[in-house]
Amino acid sequence: MIPENPDELHVLAGEYVLGVLDEAEASEIAGALASHSELRRAVMFWEEQLHPLAELAGPTTPPPGTWEAIEARIAGQALRAPAPGFWNNLALWRWSTAGLAAAAASLALWIAVAPAPGPSFVAVLRPPQQDQASWVAAADRSGLVVRAVSAAAAPNERVFELWAIVPGAARPRSLGVIPANGELKLSPLPPDLRDGVTLAISVEPLGGSPTQQPTGPVVFVGIVTAV
Repeated sequence: MIPENPDELHVLAGEYVLGVLDEAEASEIAGALASHSELRRAVMFWEEQLHPLAELAGPTTPPPGTWEAIEARIAGQALRAPAPGFWNNLALWRWSTAGLAAAAASLALWIAVAPAPGPSFVAVLRPPQQDQASWVAAADRSGLVVRAVSAAAAPNERVFELWAIVPGAARPRSLGVIPANGELKLSPLPPDLRDGVTLAISVEPLGGSPTQQPTGPVVFVGIVTAV
């Protein structure tokens, strides 16, 4: 049954997009989408937030014995008596499930993008005043990788150029023109890249800015964070 409570509805939509519902629940959600506008909006919200991340992580096969170990752990948990009160709250566990699944998606994103282990940084670049992620930058000691996670094409006869804006610096520093395939790789790691630096993408003439400074509009911005 589709919940009437908006919070529970939003969580259920997130679980549907993440694929953690059982077959009967997922079928009920799918059947209700055509006629339930609030549910449809909630599902669209989660799709916009999570699907770009999933597209970056390619399919992989878990190590042998993984599923058996999971099943054994679940069976062991089932033999224990459930704790009373707060920890049995259904809404709490629904939110926890969605949060853990989102964290797992973020971890998969980092594994897919990061070049190698080591001290690492990540930044999510968005259009100004918007929440939807458009680019992801991941870096470690070996270099920096910047990738588009949603459709983003520069205007005709223009290119995207990446800039590092260091707090206290007099001017931005160009990190290079982003190729048409939406992926820029730099090695070694640019010396300016560290926690708290702003990454920005501007629209520039073919070949990049002729002035070594942004000449076109800045269309995507994100803050570098140590992870």
